Amino acid sequence: WRRSSRTQSRRQRCRDGRSTASSASHCASRARWWMECKPASSVFKPQTVSLGPFHHDDKDLKPMEEHKLRAVRHLLRRDSKLTLGGLVAAMETVADEPEDAYMNLGDEWRGEENRGKFLEMMITDGCFLLEVMRMAIGGKGSIPKDYEHGDPVFSWHGIQHIGPFVQRDMLLVENQLPLRLLEKIVAVEEGTSPSAASINSMVLKFLEREDAPEGTGLGLHPLDIYRTSRLKGTSQVKNNGKGLQRGVNMTSAPMEVGIFRSQKVVPRSAWKLSEAGIRFLPSKTGCLDDIQLDNGRLYMPKVHMDDSTAYRIHNMMAFEAMHIRTGNDVTAYVLFVKDLISSADDVRLLGRKGILEHDLADDDDAVVRLFNSLTRDVSKNWESHLCRVRDAVEHHYTSNHLRVILYESWSHLKSKYFRNPWSLLALATAILLVVGDIVQAVYAVISYDPNEGKPKIH
Repeated sequence: WRRSSRTQSRRQRCRDGRSTASSASHCASRARWWMECKPASSVFKPQTVSLGPFHHDDKDLKPMEEHKLRAVRHLLRRDSKLTLGGLVAAMETVADEPEDAYMNLGDEWRGEENRGKFLEMMITDGCFLLEVMRMAIGGKGSIPKDYEHGDPVFSWHGIQHIGPFVQRDMLLVENQLPLRLLEKIVAVEEGTSPSAASINSMVLKFLEREDAPEGTGLGLHPLDIYRTSRLKGTSQVKNNGKGLQRGVNMTSAPMEVGIFRSQKVVPRSAWKLSEAGIRFLPSKTGCLDDIQLDNGRLYMPKVHMDDSTAYRIHNMMAFEAMHIRTGNDVTAYVLFVKDLISSADDVRLLGRKGILEHDLADDDDAVVRLFNSLTRDVSKNWESHLCRVRDAVEHHYTSNHLRVILYESWSHLKSKYFRNPWSLLALATAILLVVGDIVQAVYAVISYDPNEGKPKIH
């Protein structure tokens, strides 16, 4: 591996082995302080493969290092245009970016004496991730012929088994590779720089998401572009030529409309809101922030929850908490839903409305526990357009007390008397008896003659 020399400006920016770059340029960080607040810190720890420096030396992940090196050797052998020197030279053109991308990077990776080690690790991880993603996306026919048919990783059988584990690990906030790295490797392969949309789309296809639209800026890393794909009105990723930065896409809504700080309101469960006349309907998209209230109809995205939901949401929330230029849209969604589901009845209600599906051990209470764990120690002092929706729901609930009383009374009547035919029959009989007594009393009053029984005077 070649070792590059630092520029004079780089020397001035470093002191005691630590970069003084603005935190805005960091796109990956350790989540130690966030993990301390969470009971299940395993949702932040990779289980199969390390990507980037933070978990590179984890002994449990060492078995995959051999396969990473094999990926590099096969890539170099397969393409005569691709050389190790070319890869290192390409990385030298953006020498500061990979290192600055990691906040709290250890001293063992910093400094001129460690630059070769750092580039070796980054290029090796990048080549491995490209190999896995291309094979998984391309299907059985895309497996290169230079791998053996029974290869434990780089065969169709191997990719089908290892792919889901790589998907999991590449969405952990401490296990990120800058997409700028993948862009540089592909540029050396093809002889020309790929479009940002093509890099974004490759990652999203591997993560089973839709393609990135043309014109979208290069994502910071896989977790960032995955989070972006889950949102409708989110900030879009831009590359301003100075590193990996995040800008704001103003095409969907102006900032003053999109951001709103909610006043403190009493949480209302989905069942209670339904009793008050608010109808739950699925939104047209599955974007987490596609929630709106329209004339008493609350539109929410259809979401499927499974065993992977916890680590995906935990890591998106951690990324939002740690990255200075990222909004809190996912956190706002989680807090919004948390207020709606206080019991299994709320989960079943949203399920019947086609909004919330899950296969968590076929246990509706598991969904309640999941959202309780997601929001534990998370501040509710959040800013999002969902705050405006939340306040609109509260205003709709409290603006007409008579309507609320009528809906709640009718709902109570249905739940108590209309759940089985015997209760309904008893209620109907009671109503008939009351009506009969009223009719009898009315006829008695009408037929009453005060002069009856008195002698007539002629």
